[in-house]
Amino acid sequence: MIVRVTHVEVKILVVALVGTSSFDRFFNLAHDELQRRGHSVARFLTRKDLLAAVDALQSLEILGASSSFTADRELFAKMPRLRALVSPFTGVEGFDVSAATANGILVANGQITENSVSMAEAAVLFTLASLYDLHGTERYLRENLPRPSQVRARMLMGKKVGLIGFGKIGQAIAERLSAWGVRLVASVRTTRPMPAYVAAQSLDEVLATSDVVIMAAALNPESRGMLDLDALRRMKPDVVFVNITRGGIVPDDTLAALAAERPAMRIALDVFDPEPLKENSPLRDLPNAILTPHMVGHTVESQMRLPEAFCENLLAVAEWRVPEYVVNPSVIETWLRKQDSAQL
Repeated sequence: MIVRVTHVEVKILVVALVGTSSFDRFFNLAHDELQRRGHSVARFLTRKDLLAAVDALQSLEILGASSSFTADRELFAKMPRLRALVSPFTGVEGFDVSAATANGILVANGQITENSVSMAEAAVLFTLASLYDLHGTERYLRENLPRPSQVRARMLMGKKVGLIGFGKIGQAIAERLSAWGVRLVASVRTTRPMPAYVAAQSLDEVLATSDVVIMAAALNPESRGMLDLDALRRMKPDVVFVNITRGGIVPDDTLAALAAERPAMRIALDVFDPEPLKENSPLRDLPNAILTPHMVGHTVESQMRLPEAFCENLLAVAEWRVPEYVVNPSVIETWLRKQDSAQL
């Protein structure tokens, strides 16, 4: 069934990826609610399947897809009526946001408060577990070892904490650490107002002078691989390096090699490239590493809220309303003008 919304026929196609079982609950909730409101919903498991559906491509107006789905200029050229891309997650690494913006396509995602706060809390958890050598201390009890002659734990108070990126997650991390007696600095790509407790610094300065470096940047063409070996070597020998956003920003093997050279260094990683982490990755053998499988910040609260936000975003763009979570707000004015053209 096709429902008439603001005098425009709207067809919505929702795309899920093969093997992404976690996407099913997002799809099912959105599917049921969209159909309840009279929208037509179709599902394609792969990009290949979607490209093969020539008739569907011509009528497609809204595309909901997992963040790793490749939505690029090639795809946009085949979908002349496309006006919105929606990711159920915060990440949109598969979406060419610049190309979408150039084509007047609005991009929405799951920038929910529960997600940014969960990730911020996880970053603080990683930082403290690394500074206090939590796993190493556990080992003394579990293996019934004698107490070490010298403690290894270090306080967070008095340290300089550098954030690379200052979006919602970076801001939430800084807000939580602002009462910990630390000096907070952040490397940002564009000038923006900063809270009084955070100083903006260059990437080189953040890397060279911070006791704790927390990766809080999104993965995009500009950030992919930006921390190469030369950049990483600028960090202090005993730095704590935390990454809870995306693995493609830092090459895994490069980080592993540096951490192997510097036993006083601590790394805590929840993300890798590729994922899952390779079985033969040198990261797995490092005693100074905490590794989790891209889930340390996935909480009950965020997982309950994300499917609702995905559905809300889809319903909003279907009804020509600006959704709450927009990745490319500069396109909004152009996007709204599309509604006027569609009604003619």
